[in-house]
Amino acid sequence: MHLKSGIWPASAGALLCLTACTGSPAPTEGSAAGTGGAAGSLAAGASSGGAEAGGVSGASGSTAGVSGGAAASGGLAGADGGAASDPFVLSWQDEFDTLDSAAWQLQTFTYDGNEAQFSSENASVANGVLTISLTAAAAGSAKPYLGVEMRSAKTLHYGKVSARMRFASGSGVVSGLVLFYTPYPNCDWNEIDIEHLGRSSNTSQLNAMVYLGTPVPGCATSVAPTQDPLVVSLGFNAETDFHQYDLEWTPTGVKYFADGALLRDWTANSARLQLPLTILLTLWASSSAAWAGPLTPMSAPTSADIDWIKVYDYTG
Repeated sequence: MHLKSGIWPASAGALLCLTACTGSPAPTEGSAAGTGGAAGSLAAGASSGGAEAGGVSGASGSTAGVSGGAAASGGLAGADGGAASDPFVLSWQDEFDTLDSAAWQLQTFTYDGNEAQFSSENASVANGVLTISLTAAAAGSAKPYLGVEMRSAKTLHYGKVSARMRFASGSGVVSGLVLFYTPYPNCDWNEIDIEHLGRSSNTSQLNAMVYLGTPVPGCATSVAPTQDPLVVSLGFNAETDFHQYDLEWTPTGVKYFADGALLRDWTANSARLQLPLTILLTLWASSSAAWAGPLTPMSAPTSADIDWIKVYDYTG
């Protein structure tokens, strides 16, 4: 989730190198959690195996790094050809009529590659909408910006998360809906991301991250996950209006949706994605100009809005 300055901490291992959606080499990005912090995402890149399900072709007809969303199917098919029952059952939801401190924890840490210090002051609720903001920090502060990471008090072990959101604008700005295994140091790694990168208003990065090694309980430093990011075309401006984003996580993988359209069906290392995950609502500033765009005097203030969020249990 959290993009770094391009350097993993010594404990995190070697960096991965990906190809940007334009086909040219993109800088490699790493991640490490701050104190109690969450993880990082690599620079967006094309999947080596081509477009995901429903992906689009480039102008020349070849697979492009930025894939388009395929239309969602008309529902699950039963053995007799009829619609199957919904495997997701509503567990809890937040309409954001208030900022519920029992449901959400506002973080105050930061990490390398994040130009924002997370602040409990940068989240507010008004008229049934949660607003998370990126603002300039006071002169002399350790970081030039203040941002937000909100963590759900409850975790999810397989299920569905739906949110009606408007992502933040601003070059270098990253706003996201994230599922993350939060213990720190992180002796195993599970993470699912939808991250909107301020360099482009109509694309977002979809990522899944797992640790492929053998977890060592009681580790002193966090492990290095294997990441699988993909930048996709949303088909709309994600910064001007609200849209619904869905993450469906089952034992067989993760499906990413926007307004009902399937953007990605990730199954690569689904057996490793099995830990209880915390829901994160994030807004921060990346130091990687090649990944999220360069930070400029116009990058902040900016904000993202969340109308509601619904969390479903998976019943199989």
